[in-house]
Amino acid sequence: MSQDIRALATEILALCTQLEETCNDSGIPSPSLTTDTKSNFWSKPELATTRTTALGLLDHLTTLLQGPHDFLHEFVSSNWDHGALYVFLQSQTLEHIAQTGRSSLHDLSKHTRIPEDKLSRILGLLRCRHIVAEPERGVFSLTAVSEELLEDGDFCAWVEFQLFETRVASAHLADALIHKPNGYADGVSGFKEGWGMEMYDWHARYPEKGERFRRAMRGVSRALDPADSLLESWIDQHPPTSRTKIVEIGGRYGFASVSLVQKHPDLSFEVRCDSQDFLDRGSAQVQSGCRDRISFTRCPSLFDSQPVEDSRTVWVYVIQNLFWNWSDVDVIRLLRSLKEVSDKSTRILVTDGVSPLSGEFPAHEEIAYRRRDVTTMTMHNVKQRRQEEWVAVFGSVGENVQVETTFERSSHVCKGLWEIRFGGNGSD
Repeated sequence: MSQDIRALATEILALCTQLEETCNDSGIPSPSLTTDTKSNFWSKPELATTRTTALGLLDHLTTLLQGPHDFLHEFVSSNWDHGALYVFLQSQTLEHIAQTGRSSLHDLSKHTRIPEDKLSRILGLLRCRHIVAEPERGVFSLTAVSEELLEDGDFCAWVEFQLFETRVASAHLADALIHKPNGYADGVSGFKEGWGMEMYDWHARYPEKGERFRRAMRGVSRALDPADSLLESWIDQHPPTSRTKIVEIGGRYGFASVSLVQKHPDLSFEVRCDSQDFLDRGSAQVQSGCRDRISFTRCPSLFDSQPVEDSRTVWVYVIQNLFWNWSDVDVIRLLRSLKEVSDKSTRILVTDGVSPLSGEFPAHEEIAYRRRDVTTMTMHNVKQRRQEEWVAVFGSVGENVQVETTFERSSHVCKGLWEIRFGGNGSD
């Protein structure tokens, strides 16, 4: 065991030395948690692999040093850290400290109406987590960690969503799984078990939480979702035919077309969705110079047969982040409606999450994808399909379906882009 610990520590030291040398050679400032930190240490692609490998080894070393009992104790005790952080955000303590630079406990108590003794204990825990600093006794300031929450409001909304809705839902997953039947088609989500209704219905009832969720999804997608990158790469690698129209179908909290129309002046776009509210939100984000090349169409049902004129005008259909919570039957039904108005030159691009095989990635990378599996189960009682499940669904649309797959992953999610063609021989 001591040799294992020594070997891990030696490898971690070597990786940290490598990081330091790369930073020195490239002029990258060393990381710091002080406010106004401008280091791009955490975002530089050339450091990413070394950083994540070192973090994975460090996590393994930490677990070995703790032992089973202490590991489990620390693992579950972070619940209280999360509760303290939610108080910090909901009470606007973050904003008040930011406005003043340094705030006394007395001023913060007066501002938040939280008794000083209680607030001191909350801030004391957050200080241990490097979320606030205490440069003088009873005086608090921000750190680079809390500044991140201040500077990116959408990401902060995602943090609050995780601290509130998902904590309650995850606490009720065990009870949800007791119900019989408890399959994906006939079971109950942890969210519904905890909140009494499904998540989207709950957000509709509490619109302020619904708006926070929309911001949260926008923030996490912008930072961590590779779907847009996959679509961009495909379009760059496939010059359009005589047809130059792209039709996007669906899109609950964001449309790929809104960004694509700004980057591809030679293409036109149409967004089709069953929600006028979502269409209005998407339309509001389009730059004025692009409005003549994008339209937004409300479809009472996405399953209705597509317009016959599509067979003469549409080059590509885009379906981004739509099928993840659809049944196989509904996925096949929509794709068959597109098949009716497609020919051999039409392409359908589906981008969605993939559950990778167990052990396909190192544990420190795989954990994010396994969390995603549990997230979709807890929040919606649906599963992330594996690659073979996706291909099987697409193959069920009809004969002579061809499928080509491209994968891309981030620290948050593994995404696939499936190019679907009708006609020809076989599929791959």
